[in-house]
Amino acid sequence: MPLISTRVPDDLDEELEWYAEKERIGKTIALRRVLDKGLKDIKLQYALELYQKGKITLMKAAEIAGISLWEALDAARERKIPMHYTLKDVEKDIKAALEA
Repeated sequence: MPLISTRVPDDLDEELEWYAEKERIGKTIALRRVLDKGLKDIKLQYALELYQKGKITLMKAAEIAGISLWEALDAARERKIPMHYTLKDVEKDIKAALEA
C-alpha cells in the first residue's frame, strides 16, 4: 500500500481527531474512510453531471460511480436531475446489464 504524506490545516486535523474518537478508531483508519467516502461522492457527482448534460446514460453514470443502476437512479432523483431516458437508453442498459 503506498504511503501518502500531506499537511492539513489545524481545524481539519481537529475534525479528523473528533471523527476518529467518535468511531473509536485510529486517525489513519479515519482518514482512509474519509478519503474513500469523499472520492466516492466526487465520482458520483461527476457521473451525474455527465448524465445531466446528456453525455452518458444513467447506466454509464452508475458504472463510473461504482454503484448499481438503482442507486444511480435514487441519487439522480435526490438531486432532482430530470430523467432523459429514451427507449434506446433502456435497450442499451438492459443489454449491458445482461452481459454483466
